[in-house]
Amino acid sequence: MMLQIPATFDRDDVPSMAFLKVLPAELRGVFHSLMDALKSAREVVFRVGGRALDDVQVAQMACENVEVLRRNLPELEFTRFILRDEDGALYSPHLVERQIRRAERAAVRAEQQRRLEEFQARQEAGEFAPGASVKAMTSRTNALRGGRPRKGETAEQARERREREANQQREMRLLTPVTGGRNSETENQNQFSKGVLVSGDLGFETGLEVSVDLESEKDISPSNSKSTKPAETQTDKPVLEISESLISQTVARVLKIGRLPDGQAGFAKSICGRFLRQGLPADVLVEAVKQHTEKMALNGDAANKMGAFCKPIERFWADHQAGVSTAPEPEPVPLEDWEEQARAAFARAQEVWNKAFREKRDFSAVQRAWPDLAQAHDLPPCPYDRAAYLDWYRPQEQAA
Repeated sequence: MMLQIPATFDRDDVPSMAFLKVLPAELRGVFHSLMDALKSAREVVFRVGGRALDDVQVAQMACENVEVLRRNLPELEFTRFILRDEDGALYSPHLVERQIRRAERAAVRAEQQRRLEEFQARQEAGEFAPGASVKAMTSRTNALRGGRPRKGETAEQARERREREANQQREMRLLTPVTGGRNSETENQNQFSKGVLVSGDLGFETGLEVSVDLESEKDISPSNSKSTKPAETQTDKPVLEISESLISQTVARVLKIGRLPDGQAGFAKSICGRFLRQGLPADVLVEAVKQHTEKMALNGDAANKMGAFCKPIERFWADHQAGVSTAPEPEPVPLEDWEEQARAAFARAQEVWNKAFREKRDFSAVQRAWPDLAQAHDLPPCPYDRAAYLDWYRPQEQAA
């Protein structure tokens, strides 16, 4: 059905249906008769083609007496429950409002579908990561537009404000360092004189205020600029050149030892590459991941993201540089057979639990489904807990 909005319709002046209760019974009956007639015809206005129906024809469609209809129409029009369009045809503002809402919802769904198809096409082209959502494209579009408008600000005002701020940033005043100051005589006794930053906004003439366009001056060589700090303090931390093959080998070892999903390969490459370029040996990095993984396994936990190993790697490397022993502590006594079986079974249980959790993303749901999962993977019918597995495999005479 085409969207028909009469010229006399005012969306802000549609009365609430709750106020229909205060009208007389006869008025309410005529109103419901007209609404039922329009709904059965799937229309919002009493019109056939380009012709408006008169009161007699409307009374026939609504199954009302024409005199009763004419007697009640003025009051219905006054309360705006029933109105006439520019041609005098009767229509329901509530049905027009409902038709507008349906059209708006359909437009929103069409726009969402269009954006989804656009995102999928750009994702297949490699512009977005495989696990990204449409929100990534929306965030990038908002960033290019300068973000959301401020409260009480229209889109045009927001655009003008952003252009004004961009011009101000390009024409920022640079503060020029000059030696001297209020206590210059005392400060000159130091080995290095301090710099005083002077701007034209301090209330006296300096003759040193400059206004530079950052767009035209962004290619200035750093060697031409003067620094107030001694040269020996301006040292940067060296960055090593690491081959891609070493990074790939380290990432493969980390993913295997850390029991990380394949989707973390990109993050692991970025994090491992950063540590290797900072001088951290690959074997030390892998050992840090191994020890932290074993520590988490003792608590019945496992890492799902590469970011969980960043802090442990930093602490491990700091201890290694300080000479603190970072080697894993050996077992004080060899494990008994039943304890080895318990640990092996719990390790398999961890893999099953982690896989189920990645699929469901709900701890309670995995916990409820655990008895069936344990039976399907030939695991003991005990709770998912390290202590419970040890109690299950411990001999009865030791337990007693």
